[in-house]
Amino acid sequence: MNNQRLVKALGYLYRIVEAGERGYAVAASNLSNRALKILFQTFAQQRANFKEQLSGEIQRLGGHVPVSSSFLGMVHRGRIDIFAALTIGAENVEKLILKEVMIGERVALGTYENTLDRDLPPDTREIVARQFEEVRRVVHQVRLMRGRNGKQTVVRLYDSKADAERALQSLKKAGIHANEIEMEDLNPGKSMELYSGRGTTILETIVSGAVGGSIWGTMAGILAAIGIFQMASFGLENMTPTTLQFIAAISALGLVIGGSFIGGMLGLFIGWGIAGADRYANTYSLKSGQILMRVNVDRAVASVAWRIMNQVAMESRVLHASTSPV
Repeated sequence: MNNQRLVKALGYLYRIVEAGERGYAVAASNLSNRALKILFQTFAQQRANFKEQLSGEIQRLGGHVPVSSSFLGMVHRGRIDIFAALTIGAENVEKLILKEVMIGERVALGTYENTLDRDLPPDTREIVARQFEEVRRVVHQVRLMRGRNGKQTVVRLYDSKADAERALQSLKKAGIHANEIEMEDLNPGKSMELYSGRGTTILETIVSGAVGGSIWGTMAGILAAIGIFQMASFGLENMTPTTLQFIAAISALGLVIGGSFIGGMLGLFIGWGIAGADRYANTYSLKSGQILMRVNVDRAVASVAWRIMNQVAMESRVLHASTSPV
């Protein structure tokens, strides 16, 4: 395989890895579940590291590293922000985010497989194969959190061992066995490399909102134009076809512009809100977490486990807020 074709293949893989990095960062921004935030931020940082490795390999082979993400990628990430903001219920938001993440991960897996099918130099193959195995491990975790083969993993972060123990006892009372529950101590000195880049950006939510609004505006404009021509047969006989076409075109254009403006403003406020909330979570909530709990249960009782773990986390947060010094 000549260098030009190899660089092109690695460049495409680089873009997919970058999309995964940004996708996980945006997904983390939209989650109130701090355990998922931490996991997704580590996945985002993993992809950032992979991107640097691929960048070095592309340059070693005499190629140029691709710059910037695509417009479609911006729209997709902004769409995740908007859909998550409009979804009612934290558990439903998690399901939405996990679904969107898996859409991107299927593309990533396929791209790694296609790259490995090529005639790669040994050093390049080693890098790509190692990354592929790590991506597969991450995808396995995401699939379990979505639910797979009748099982589902529910995760939650607690600020102390006492909080985690209360959650453990509540889960046992609900009939969940101790062997289905794992607790991981993150403090002190747990090696988890969290993502330091940007998550949700206001620009992406504005662009996505404007695109979505223009699509709805276009649909409304088409319906309005049809309505105008239908009305012509019920009292607008004196108007010429040219006049009717002009009125229909102006009406449709106005609806497209209006839809784009409203969608963009919606995206602005949503992006602003998510970015602000995420800054708070990263400066306080994540740093105070100590115990990461994983519960691997049958999908039929996953929602029960989620509600129990969430309730204990909320009660603990209220208790800590009331007892902390002002």
